Amino acid sequence: MEKTLKLALNKYNPTPPSLRSVPSGAPVDKIRVNLANLFHHYYLDCHDRAPPDPDPTRFEATNFLLPCEEFRFQGSGFGSSPASKRNRSNELGQAFCRQFLYEHLGFTYFAHVAPLLGKTLGGPHAGCRLERVKEGDTPDYLCADGSSEPFLAEAKGRYTSVSFKSKEFQSWRDQFTRVVLKDPSGEPRRVKGYIVATRFATEADSARLRTTLFAEDPSTRGNFPLGPDLGVAVVRAVRSRHYSRIATKLRQPLLASSLATGTPLTDELRILAVVWQVLQGPLAKRQFVGGYFGVGDARAEWRTLEGDAKVFVPHDPLRLDAPGFTFFGLEEDIFRQVVSQARVGHTQDVGVRQFGQFGQFEEPEFFDSAFSVLRDGSVLAPLDYFRPLGTITL
Repeated sequence: MEKTLKLALNKYNPTPPSLRSVPSGAPVDKIRVNLANLFHHYYLDCHDRAPPDPDPTRFEATNFLLPCEEFRFQGSGFGSSPASKRNRSNELGQAFCRQFLYEHLGFTYFAHVAPLLGKTLGGPHAGCRLERVKEGDTPDYLCADGSSEPFLAEAKGRYTSVSFKSKEFQSWRDQFTRVVLKDPSGEPRRVKGYIVATRFATEADSARLRTTLFAEDPSTRGNFPLGPDLGVAVVRAVRSRHYSRIATKLRQPLLASSLATGTPLTDELRILAVVWQVLQGPLAKRQFVGGYFGVGDARAEWRTLEGDAKVFVPHDPLRLDAPGFTFFGLEEDIFRQVVSQARVGHTQDVGVRQFGQFGQFEEPEFFDSAFSVLRDGSVLAPLDYFRPLGTITL
């Protein structure tokens, strides 16, 4: 399922090709949002192991949308009180930010800034540090596109007015002046940043007011960019943090801890995981490491048929309205690369050539609104598409 929202850009030069009506034309004035992918970003960002209740494929926010093409909430918005509306709009704004940067600027990996402040990024040989230089709020993310350049990003979501000329938007720009990325000599390096603010429209608003995404690209202070060698080390740290959160969802606490801290996973510690195979669609026969989420005490069971084929048996095959199961996983080859990276940790220099060997998943064409897979290799989809093959030990 897709919804539309208005788009407002500021200081984008050049405009990303996906945001132009034709290759050399002016920026488009609206974009389409895939709700399954939006939820996928929301889930990766807002939840650890526990999924939203009751079913991760049912994005709670969609239950409050009007049945129209545009992204517009019923009533006065998503939430029953001013505090809950504020919190949920901010979380949803972060999901919109991640999806916008992912879809139109090619960003694949996201790490929250707060846990990185004051930490050495990329290990002792790289020695870059993200430091706070002023009190106050800082950008939300340090993110990367798979190249050797990291980026900062700030996300906002609200029901009140948003304008590039407002004092509030200026306060968001000021957040980029409160952090600097320093090289091993302590010299501040310039980092490009992005602000993505989403103003949500509701049924109670005028029909002329539309949900609008405002995007701008300020930069932090610094004389020179990082350059490829230092950039690779920082991007590697961002990627490790990104996969640490995914490992947490996969119930791999040792792997998650190793990736988050940069401490090598020793050979004595082995990673046991279950491999699943996709049964149907453009990803048929592709393999993922993961598991499923159920509702209550319901369990998914497989019955072996002739020729070692397996068939999924619903918890209650007589009920047609019983809640389904949701699969979450990571593509097997990428999972193996993540484990290998954890065994190296941040104790060794990583050259550009080795960094480039870390693959990204090629997204398939759309085939089911409940099936979402991202370039990082993570997948969120109905369990019916998968069958277990067995375990691997790495």
